[in-house]
Amino acid sequence: MKQSAGECRPGEKPRDIKLTNRRIILQLLRQGEKVSLGQLAESCGLSRNTVKKSMDYFLEKGIAIDAGKGSSTSEGGKKPDMFVLNENWGILCSFYCKGSQIHGALYSIGMNLIIQSQEKAPDHTPESTVDSCDRLYRNMLEKAGLSSDMLKAVTCSIHGVVDIHTGIVFSSIGSGWNGQVPLGDMLHEKMGAPVFCCNPVRSMLLCESYEDPAVRENSALLYTNGSGAMAALIRGGVVVQGKRCVLGEISGIPLNFTAHPDSEKLGGDGLGDLVCKKRLRSEIASNPALYSSSILSMLGHEPELSDIFMAAERGDELGQAVIRYAARWFAVSIRQLLFLADPDIIILQGDYADAGEYFLSTLKRYVQSYVAPAVSVIPDIRISRQEEITSCIRGGGIIAENGVFSAKEMYE
Repeated sequence: MKQSAGECRPGEKPRDIKLTNRRIILQLLRQGEKVSLGQLAESCGLSRNTVKKSMDYFLEKGIAIDAGKGSSTSEGGKKPDMFVLNENWGILCSFYCKGSQIHGALYSIGMNLIIQSQEKAPDHTPESTVDSCDRLYRNMLEKAGLSSDMLKAVTCSIHGVVDIHTGIVFSSIGSGWNGQVPLGDMLHEKMGAPVFCCNPVRSMLLCESYEDPAVRENSALLYTNGSGAMAALIRGGVVVQGKRCVLGEISGIPLNFTAHPDSEKLGGDGLGDLVCKKRLRSEIASNPALYSSSILSMLGHEPELSDIFMAAERGDELGQAVIRYAARWFAVSIRQLLFLADPDIIILQGDYADAGEYFLSTLKRYVQSYVAPAVSVIPDIRISRQEEITSCIRGGGIIAENGVFSAKEMYE
């Protein structure tokens, strides 16, 4: 049942109702379509007068703008005034720190890409990372002809255990990153705007959700690889965030139990180049005749991960043997995630997003065999259609956008 304007819920004050109404109306404006007061009133169950007061507030702040006249009614009535979110009200900045390479982008407040670029940090320390982010931001501003006073929020996605609530990076991911690094505060001091820091898997998962309603409306898990399994979980459009914010760094689930028996490092070898390349060398040593007949022996260079993917897709026996090995270890850790999170969808991102159909079909068979008979139907396992870096940057932009529109000062 729609609630009429001005109707108080038990214990709710008129001021609270006003702020709630403004949030509802701005949420509709964020969808990007031109809307009239009448359409807004019908969509949110408020009176036209209540909607007009809220719209006047957003027009005064510059968040919404007049978008001209709409079409007249079938009865030939007066054409309504139309309104839309003001894309020029502000900009969002998103960074993805991948080693010493800093990738960044500027988006309009409605998440339209303005410019994307990259910068190499001289060394992978907190101070160098912050300086490189700020320098990249200034260069993008200059190229786009924009002013720094338009910046509304910043997101920095960086590998490690990151507390999204405080912007502190806890894990050791490079020289100078030991202990608690207040990355959010450091970037805020440089750039002035609110800063949100998170693990890249969360950013990529938000991008998947933004692009695919099935991910947004169900329970989905994004899985990628480093020195251990990394995953983020989303339920009903909300990324699961624990108090310690360690979901996203679950490399305690080993990917290769025998890789580093004497090492304190969890996870063994990563499921990127190392697993496939080590397995390829092992296969070559044990069966040189198979290598001689393989596509991989005719490349003229040491096979890269992409070469192994290509060979497997073409039916090459050696390439497929290596891919089956990698798929097995993926299936081992996915089995743990399946029983832990029980997602409807599992999305593979990172190196293996380019692995191809042979890898995907093999992985599904392994997962099914590893979880049966406990689970009769496995989740929808799919390979991401989003390029990793672009996905992470765009997901960071979504985090910044959500941060801006959830702030109390937007509605008071």
